[in-house]
Amino acid sequence: MIRKLCIYLLMALPPMLMAQEREEMIPYGDMDQWIARYIKESKILGGATKTLYAIGSTDTIRENGVYIPAEDNPWGCSNTYAKWIVETAAGGAVQPEPRGVGYACRMENKINHINVGDMYVMVTGSIFLGKNLEPAGIIAKSKPFTIIDFGVPFTGHPIALRLDYKAKVKDSDVVTSTARNKPEQEVGRDCAEIFVFFQHRWEDPTTGKIYARRVGTASERIYHDISEWINNHDIPIRWGNISNDPDFQPYEKLNKSVMMARNSQGKMVEIEEVGFSLDEPTHVIMQISSSCAGVFRAHEGNKLWVDNLRWVYNDSVSVSNL
Repeated sequence: MIRKLCIYLLMALPPMLMAQEREEMIPYGDMDQWIARYIKESKILGGATKTLYAIGSTDTIRENGVYIPAEDNPWGCSNTYAKWIVETAAGGAVQPEPRGVGYACRMENKINHINVGDMYVMVTGSIFLGKNLEPAGIIAKSKPFTIIDFGVPFTGHPIALRLDYKAKVKDSDVVTSTARNKPEQEVGRDCAEIFVFFQHRWEDPTTGKIYARRVGTASERIYHDISEWINNHDIPIRWGNISNDPDFQPYEKLNKSVMMARNSQGKMVEIEEVGFSLDEPTHVIMQISSSCAGVFRAHEGNKLWVDNLRWVYNDSVSVSNL
């Protein structure tokens, strides 16, 4: 309890007292560099050429094919190149948008219509630390998390995630679902979402399954319009066991089976979080999304913009000493 209290008191210190504070930009977190991929869809889908964007060193790719990010690029996103047998499709809801002399990242919820079978798919904009495994196949329609390798190696103890953001979020208790391949109205609430999970991971050498203890948590949900940019916004990172904290939220609970990662044998397996701890972090998961309503459910038209994502450290404070 004393340890947690010290952490919260640290977060409350005014900037002039945090003399040792420093920022560390997440690679490509300034959102000023993007890769444009031009994907030609199959004739049966209309044969259009669609543009998919990826965060990374500025480049243009004018051919269909699997995208593999560079080693120094930790970012994946929900823009997807898909292939079913011989059919090719592309879907995206993440793109750069000019901001000042550079760019910001815009994510949005929208419905894509697929001519074959007259299907509709709710697509939500999302960026994350990890890899989007391409090409997406038919299994991704029902289990989209099976094509996301969540998290990247990470050590250190930042005190906050700092970013600039704005949002357009509908004030409604109804969401649109395309789970049955056509738009249907359902009772539900949607919002934009940012979450960060720091984990201490290990792999079972016999089964190859990945286990983790949650060592740090940061999250925020946005339920209303923010029309003007909020700059230098901090989302505090709470270290250790937060499950008994008065502000603990259900969506901060331990992950048991939803998120996946590639193990040492190259197989995608579930990440099972088995508890909270103050172990040293080995990996970090971050996801930023224009929706929180679930798979193929969202408020159509919701948008979230982010820019200048960086970690904030206070070098005069060590979590292990709190």
